[in-house]
Amino acid sequence: MTDANAIISAMNLSERRLKHTFGVADMAKELAKAHFPALDLKTVELAALMHDFTKEYSVERQLELCELYRIELTDDEKNNPKLLHSKTAAIIARDRFMLPTEACSAIYWHTTGRAAMTPFEIVIYLADYIEEFRDDPSCIKLREFYLKAMKKERNKAIALTKTLVRSFDTTIKHLIADEKTINVSTFEARNYYINLLNV
Repeated sequence: MTDANAIISAMNLSERRLKHTFGVADMAKELAKAHFPALDLKTVELAALMHDFTKEYSVERQLELCELYRIELTDDEKNNPKLLHSKTAAIIARDRFMLPTEACSAIYWHTTGRAAMTPFEIVIYLADYIEEFRDDPSCIKLREFYLKAMKKERNKAIALTKTLVRSFDTTIKHLIADEKTINVSTFEARNYYINLLNV
């Protein structure tokens, strides 16, 4: 497995995206320490650094990588290029930087989420949403929601689950407002985690 410096040296990201990436790395480690202390923080950091590795690639380049690595795409993914970077970054993390399967899976699912996410997948998904440099109002509100929930709830797992549900609700509402398709994995994730709260 590679180290952080190798990934950072290979990055070709704008200053804004780079700042976000480092924010995700910091937040992912904080989430791991708070909720899943058994996770290896070095590997969490590497996955966070890789999560947007191909975000600024052209759509053509993304599709070339999908074809090269035989990444099967749904119609939704083909029609929504913003979803492609999670797939291509995951495969590069595996083949070029030799990150472990759990890290690559977290990169793969960090955009849409999915039902029954692993602890690793949760910390990368949520860190991407609430890292400190995110200035979109919905991200700020979710970050504030998480911090309040952590103070309010005795059970930190409930605080985390409520935040996940809120994140999926927010994403779905935005996509509906923008008249865009919604990835089925996001629906399934929302339903899974809201059912956990109702058990």
